[in-house]
Amino acid sequence: MPVERAIKLKKLAVLNVDYLYLSAFRLRVEVELTHGIEPQIFVYRRDLANPYTGDVLDTFFTIASPVDMAEYPSEEPDPQKAYPFFRKRFVELDFRSTALADEAWRLIVEEATTLVHALNRLEDLEPVEEVWIGPYPEDPQGSLSEPAP
Repeated sequence: MPVERAIKLKKLAVLNVDYLYLSAFRLRVEVELTHGIEPQIFVYRRDLANPYTGDVLDTFFTIASPVDMAEYPSEEPDPQKAYPFFRKRFVELDFRSTALADEAWRLIVEEATTLVHALNRLEDLEPVEEVWIGPYPEDPQGSLSEPAP
């Protein structure tokens, strides 16, 4: 029986907004609980270190796809790979308005939902084609029928 995957996301945001003095709105989304899936679903790219300060910046890119979940490591990029992508269990973003932050939350939930559904559907494999490669094998019990001409 296939595993039914699930993700519980937690939204953290500033509630007491003073529009006269606050010109940025921070949204943080964390994966709080999961079932059948790793919690690191947010894909980041590790940028080159700043040559003056040595600071390293990780840039958020997207919600992982099933392929990203298999290919990108969690928490740190793989130094042996040519691409510096990896996954974290949270994302923190700043916006110029609460409306943009709300839209980002909606998109994050939508993309996380797509990831869960896609991973669940990958379990639903059905045979679609069979092919013999090489000579037709001998069948000592006579249970194989001859291929059609």
